[in-house]
Amino acid sequence: MDKLKCLINMIIAFIIYPFTKGKFKNRKIWLVGGNAGELFVDNGRAIYEYLRSKKDIEEYWVVNKNSPVFDKIHGGKLVKGSVESYLYFMNSEVVLFSHSISADIAPYLFVVPVINLFHYKPLKVFLNHGTVGFKVRMAMNKKTEKIAENLVKSYDVNICDSEYEKNIKTKTWWNVPENTAFITGYPRYDKLYNVEVERKEIFFMPTWRNWIKLENARIEDTEYFKNITGLITDERFNKYLEEKNLYLNVYIHQLMHDYLKDFNKVKLGKNVTLLPKDADITKELMKAKILITDYSSVAYDFYYLNKPIVFFQFDREEYQKKVGSYVDLDKELFGEGVHTIRECVEKIEEITENNFEYSPAVRENMDKMRSMFLKYTDKENCKRVYELIIKKLGEKNGKK
Repeated sequence: MDKLKCLINMIIAFIIYPFTKGKFKNRKIWLVGGNAGELFVDNGRAIYEYLRSKKDIEEYWVVNKNSPVFDKIHGGKLVKGSVESYLYFMNSEVVLFSHSISADIAPYLFVVPVINLFHYKPLKVFLNHGTVGFKVRMAMNKKTEKIAENLVKSYDVNICDSEYEKNIKTKTWWNVPENTAFITGYPRYDKLYNVEVERKEIFFMPTWRNWIKLENARIEDTEYFKNITGLITDERFNKYLEEKNLYLNVYIHQLMHDYLKDFNKVKLGKNVTLLPKDADITKELMKAKILITDYSSVAYDFYYLNKPIVFFQFDREEYQKKVGSYVDLDKELFGEGVHTIRECVEKIEEITENNFEYSPAVRENMDKMRSMFLKYTDKENCKRVYELIIKKLGEKNGKK
């Protein structure tokens, strides 16, 4: 939905708001959203599905009208940017989101004078879409960076999965207020289980590169494209996959899906599959024996599952210069780091031959670091987030 249509719908909702108070009186409305209304995944999905068991609240997922997952969402849902969604936001008790309140729940409302007072009405819970660690804070748009910073600092709850991450968020990231950062663990971890499947699968999920704009270049000319396609088409790797009856599933980051048509031109081996944008990442992680990534926060999910990770960081020097990492990539990498296609293939072979396990020395090191990055592994993160919200609502209502 375009900006003008959203603004018109927002104004209409604002005008009729006083006349709908009776309709919304005493209703406990909780809105959940994520991925700019496009996908039904991640922390947002996990907490939404958990909330559906709570009979004393009304939960609604905010989704784009033309989203490919629209019909997959069971339960209450609202079309993002519609008059109805703005009206429900203005009458909501709690809003939970994974990227930003503007992208996921109420587009542009924060910057509209007078109407933006409604931004402060509900309890705002920033779920984040992944642990802050491998990407240094960077605004999507430099012109709106200050607005984004104020937006993040206005959230009432910012969840973390460890003291390590909390320190990053409160001291360096967006410098969120200490009293809004809480260690609960991420809801999506509750959905993670080790499952045995008939096929032996490897999951490759590289993250996006914000510096790839391609106004005057081709994706095929980037190191990103060359290394990703180079790995998945590597002759030795494909031969090994077939010999060992292994299957490689590849997910190109959602923000790079504009270039997926270029990846589709690549001739893939019979044991290699390129996954669609709406693929169930949680399911892929649970099925996989090994994860190959570079700097993606999905590494934390795999670490939670206690399975081997190969960090294929073919552009580490450039990445450090243009993005940066809070995690020390030399001393705090919780997996095997490699920098070339050959090293990556060799490491996959080594782990596979060891029954999909690290060497004893690497395993010992991974176990030692585990508590530093993951405080909870009890699958009660959704419960902790919910109980925290109830507590914060009590505090908020007590001040009125």
